[in-house]
Amino acid sequence: MLRVPFLYVITTILCCTVQAQQYVDLAKFDYTITPPNVFDSSTLSTPMQEINADVTAPIQFGENNAFLTGLTYENTQASFDLGRRTESVTGVSLKLGLKLQHNERWSGTYLLLPKVSSDFGPLTSRDFQLGGAVLMKYTKSERFNYKFGGYYNQELFGPFFVPIFGFYYLSENEKFEAKALLPLSVGLNYNFVGNFSVGLTYRGQIRSYDMTQSYGAEEERYLARSTNEAYAFVQYALSNGIHFQIHGGHSIGRNYRVYNEKVPFSMPLFYFNDDRTQLNTDFSDGCLLKVAAFYRLKL
Repeated sequence: MLRVPFLYVITTILCCTVQAQQYVDLAKFDYTITPPNVFDSSTLSTPMQEINADVTAPIQFGENNAFLTGLTYENTQASFDLGRRTESVTGVSLKLGLKLQHNERWSGTYLLLPKVSSDFGPLTSRDFQLGGAVLMKYTKSERFNYKFGGYYNQELFGPFFVPIFGFYYLSENEKFEAKALLPLSVGLNYNFVGNFSVGLTYRGQIRSYDMTQSYGAEEERYLARSTNEAYAFVQYALSNGIHFQIHGGHSIGRNYRVYNEKVPFSMPLFYFNDDRTQLNTDFSDGCLLKVAAFYRLKL
């Protein structure tokens, strides 16, 4: 009774992976804390913590195609302005889509990404967002491939589009691995002995959350979160596929800003006709300590 589901999972994952990357990460979790972050022009500060989780469950159909399903969870806790208590904002996204193998070289991933993004006061239509992504992949060789596409979401600050370019590379001795989805993430990993690896990572994110709790006299407030984080990490892999990581890093130009106005269109680093008035005070960049665990299925 147990053999059939296990074989089904194996064949399902095989149809969702590409040459060169001989594994898939089915579940991920990480927890990040920071020391007190000082507000601009003030001696007041706020600690911050973040929790992220991601689960992927592909379902095979045909020989080389799959339905993609999954769930992501993001939570940030901090004081977002001078003198305010610690507040919590959360994003929960559903992943629905297809992975299609078009020919020997080309494959495509097509995702619909409905999301609830809020401080989870009374839920309204403003708490729901709808986005999507398309990512095309060209397999150059068994150890190298290109990726390009785009991500779109109807954020609370307006339409938001991210063009994506990426690649994957694995060295001949399979010790060094590099993967990138620019401008969202970069990962470098080197297996130096046994089950131990070291590496560098970068992650950039832009999110928006409906702020339903009282924030002055302004209405339709939202928190716009923009983060850029660079880390060095140490990783240990267990034989059962569970991996543990410890990261130390620093934020770069991050901000958590409250607004009640929109822009007509935006991309990373570009907000067109941005005349919004910020309703809170920024706090400084700072050090980051993150612990992470994930389950990796090798093929």
